[in-house]
Amino acid sequence: MLFFFGTLIGIFITNFNTRIMKTILTSILVFLSLTQLIAQEELYFVSVPTTFMRSGPKSNFNVIAELNKGDQVQLMDDSYGDWWAVQVGVTNGFMKSSDLIAITGSVVVKEKVVEKIVEVSAGGSDSNQYEDWDETEYETGETPQCLNIVPEFDYKMDNHLKIKNEGSETEAVVKLIKIDNPDGDEVTYRIAFIKAGDNHDMKNVPAGKYYLKIAYGQEWKETSLGGRCTGKFTKNAQYEKGEDIVDFTPIRTSAGTELPSYELSLDVNHNGSNGLDTDDISEDEFND
Repeated sequence: MLFFFGTLIGIFITNFNTRIMKTILTSILVFLSLTQLIAQEELYFVSVPTTFMRSGPKSNFNVIAELNKGDQVQLMDDSYGDWWAVQVGVTNGFMKSSDLIAITGSVVVKEKVVEKIVEVSAGGSDSNQYEDWDETEYETGETPQCLNIVPEFDYKMDNHLKIKNEGSETEAVVKLIKIDNPDGDEVTYRIAFIKAGDNHDMKNVPAGKYYLKIAYGQEWKETSLGGRCTGKFTKNAQYEKGEDIVDFTPIRTSAGTELPSYELSLDVNHNGSNGLDTDDISEDEFND
């Protein structure tokens, strides 16, 4: 259901059942290896006593974070003249390039793969199936490693999709998928892990039309199967595809241009009914 408040459109999603996925008798063979690679890359640090991250590439944009000398940032885009688009943690914004210093550093890249044959009985607990998978500690807003994409931003679009995960126990992974690309392909622009009870803002979303895929569950774990990184909720997993279109196309009016923003509320519990106009999908369809 969509509610219009000027440029703010609210999507309210309530009462999702979290269903326990049944398992079947199977054997899983995984290969064991441990590699360590060292790469050289430019690392960027704040070089002045205090500086600010802003929502746009000018000093008149809002301050969204204060940084101190020695703080590290990740350079996202240096094509805005004297201002650079950067990321600190899960926060994106702009900083003056003159406030940053580049240092060449070594980065260690590790890949861990586990070898084991796991037997899972039909209808039984799935906890043993994933006991050798790597446990994760993702913060709200991070992209799970095994769903890794290059996020797409348009820093001239001061918009957002605010996602509230109101479930007390259930975590979520939300995919924002663009559907109106010139070649007709569907492209995932953002993926965000959201802890139970947390909120996350997807900001600076490029103009266009999108839909959402959502995974719910507990205990996100990762491993490598046949050389391919695999991640999933290993308890009470459920997958949904939203039928609502989230349209971030700017709206031109007589008063100027308005940028739509959205609010999505996820209310996940074990006893409610699914009140969202969505389709249940498989794990493979979510990861497709």
